[in-house]
Amino acid sequence: MDRIFLVDKPINLTSRQVCNIIGKTFKEKKVGHVGTLDPFASGVLIVSTGRCTKANAFFDESIKEYVAEIKLGVETDTLDNTGKVIKEMDVKEYSEEEINAVLHSFLGEQEQVPPMTSAIHVNGVRLYDLAHKGIEIERPSRVINVYDISLLNYNKNEGIIKVFCKVSSGTYIRVLGGDIAKKLGNVGHLVSLTRVGVGPFKKEECSSLEDIQNKVKEGYSTYDVLSRFITPVVKDDKTIEDIKNGKIKYLEINTLEDKILVASNSLEAIAIYKRTNKGKLEFVRGLF
Repeated sequence: MDRIFLVDKPINLTSRQVCNIIGKTFKEKKVGHVGTLDPFASGVLIVSTGRCTKANAFFDESIKEYVAEIKLGVETDTLDNTGKVIKEMDVKEYSEEEINAVLHSFLGEQEQVPPMTSAIHVNGVRLYDLAHKGIEIERPSRVINVYDISLLNYNKNEGIIKVFCKVSSGTYIRVLGGDIAKKLGNVGHLVSLTRVGVGPFKKEECSSLEDIQNKVKEGYSTYDVLSRFITPVVKDDKTIEDIKNGKIKYLEINTLEDKILVASNSLEAIAIYKRTNKGKLEFVRGLF
C-alpha cells in the first residue's frame, strides 16, 4: 500500500510504534516517519508506507511549529517530564513583558547542542543509548533558526509558561525550553509538547491513530502531499518513460523554482528535480 498519513500522534507512543501500528493495519512492511516525536509529545507526525517512503527526505526540510509548556523551577536530566529531577529553584513571579523580552531574544539563527537523550548519531552511536548507560559525551552544535516565538499563556500559580514557536527542522524544543528558563534566571523543563505544524500541514487536518486503524482515513498519495509545497509539472507519457529509464538527468522547463515535482497525466508522482549551482534542474529522486 502506497499512502501517506497525517497522524495526530497520541502521547505515550514512540514514533516507531505509530509506524508499526499503521503497518500492521494495512499489512505493509515498509513504513517510515518524518521527524521523530518523543513519546511524551503529541501532534503532527507524517507516516509513509510502501513507495511513498521515497518522499520522506523532502519533508525533512520543512519548518516545524510547536506549542510547549515550560515548568519553571524544576530541571530534569531529559529536559522533559519523563526524566529525573536534578535541580530545583524558587520561582519568582514574572511580568508578561519580561517573558516576552526573553522569548524574543531567541529569534533568528543560533547554535544549539542536542541533548544526550536525543536519537541522533555521534560516531555511529545514538546519543540516547549512551545516556542510558550513564555516559555523556561532547556533542557538536548545530545551527537552528527560530522564525517566530510568542507567549500564549502564563500560569503564575503553577510557574508554567506556554509558548508557540516556529523553528527550523532539527531544533530541539526541550533544549530551547531549558534555555528560555535559564535566560529568565531559573531552570525548567517541558511538561507538554505538541507539534502543531510541519510545513503546510497543520494538526487540525491530521487523523487520529484510531481512525486510521479503523480505516476511516486511508491516507494520501505522494502527489497529493508533495504538490502542496513543491511545484508540480505534468509531463507526457514519453517523457515520463524516459525519466523512469534514467534518460533525462536534466529537465528543461521555463521556471524559476528551485525544486520541481514531475507528475504523469494521471497525477502520479514520478520524480523530484532540484536546481544545481549552475542553474539546471537535475534529477535527485525517483518516486515511482
